[in-house]
Amino acid sequence: MELLSRLSKLLRKQERMSSVSVYRRTDRFFVVTLHGSGGGDPCIEAGPLAVLNISVEHIDLGNAILQGLARTTHNYPYPANQQEWKRITEPLLRAAGCKSWSSFAKRTSNLRVDKVGNKLHLAPSARDKKGAFFSVTEREQHIEASSADQLGSMVASELDYAATRDDA
Repeated sequence: MELLSRLSKLLRKQERMSSVSVYRRTDRFFVVTLHGSGGGDPCIEAGPLAVLNISVEHIDLGNAILQGLARTTHNYPYPANQQEWKRITEPLLRAAGCKSWSSFAKRTSNLRVDKVGNKLHLAPSARDKKGAFFSVTEREQHIEASSADQLGSMVASELDYAATRDDA
């Protein structure tokens, strides 16, 4: 019995976090896969990137999120300088029609989805007047794996709330 307990703990430790950032900007959602570097937790928004119309069905948004989560890696090279960071953010900025991160962030709402095993963590952000995002811990949600439709509905609802709050 002790051996089974040890094996179970060992297997749980090997479960890696996968993550996406979901942005809502004007009439579109942007789902960006995050990657870890050097075996660490995901923190680099290097894509792939999915762009969906704001009127998309919840199941399609949820599927885009689940696909993004499945694409997370943990061996992405950490950007060494500003030029490499710029190369990473360029696809998102281009898709949004923006030239800089600050112009992108000004009218954008953000939520991060983390997945470990069957557990999902939805971590919303708020935007300050300068366009910087910060965590809103009281709005976080922890759920067991859900259907794509339910996940898409929860994310769309939270980003709708955030857009109303941040643009007020």
